[in-house]
Amino acid sequence: MTPNKNHLLMAFAGVLFAVIFAAPARAQTYTQIDCPGYAYTHAFGLNDSGAIVGDCELLDGTISGFIRHRGNWTIIDGPGALATTAWGINNLGAVVGDYFGADDRFHGFLYVDGKLTTIDFPGAVHTSAQGLDDFGRIVGIYIDHRGTWRGYSLVGKKFRAIEFPGADYTTAVGINPLGIVGSTDGSGGARGYFLRDGRYWPIAYPGAIATTANRINYSGEIVGTWGPSQDVAHAYLLTRRGFESFDFPGSTFTTGRDINNWGHIVGSFLDDVGNHGYLRVPQH
Repeated sequence: MTPNKNHLLMAFAGVLFAVIFAAPARAQTYTQIDCPGYAYTHAFGLNDSGAIVGDCELLDGTISGFIRHRGNWTIIDGPGALATTAWGINNLGAVVGDYFGADDRFHGFLYVDGKLTTIDFPGAVHTSAQGLDDFGRIVGIYIDHRGTWRGYSLVGKKFRAIEFPGADYTTAVGINPLGIVGSTDGSGGARGYFLRDGRYWPIAYPGAIATTANRINYSGEIVGTWGPSQDVAHAYLLTRRGFESFDFPGSTFTTGRDINNWGHIVGSFLDDVGNHGYLRVPQH
């Protein structure tokens, strides 16, 4: 399997949330996010202070990571990178992501105070750092020499593989003190999971052919993406009340990528022009 940015984008609790009905939607405010001077934008992460990270692409295909905070934009490019993506940011402002280097391999990174440190899972062909919590614990994806996708956690300098039992692949995308979320394969198609204390709970949106679980906040709310077909995607929010599906207004392809402790959500949507990021804020 040859990895590329689209693969990483798409790759990326039954008992805990023992309900599968649709929760009634609350009123929301949506804001479109576009990197100034770039053709396309994806939003992948945010923190409680409203800082948003993602990537932006020029028409020539050059991709850079970004941090957007209080109207200011910071562009992130990995060393010698052909493409860079910022996937997550914690409340201390530390950012994780990946870059595609001149060696034709993906490398994860940690970006703190303007300094970028490369992260490579030992022995892996490709590595992506996808999420981190306020204690500096990192989760991500690595790809081995057989082309198998596996999740991992990094605590201090110690790596640990994360593999859903019996699955052909596993990703690890979000982490906080409650546990880890990611995606894996199942008999009915791709599905998300919640991992806590070594126990996995599957997450599958009712009727979906594919479900991803991308982030979890301190209230246990999980955000992700589900699809009824290969050409359509919707974002979802999973709480103790059940699933709530939503889309950026007018879009039929919307992803749900991160949720902070205020219930604010970021993701991306597709329209006739191309890809854009969005911020979704509940109306109180």
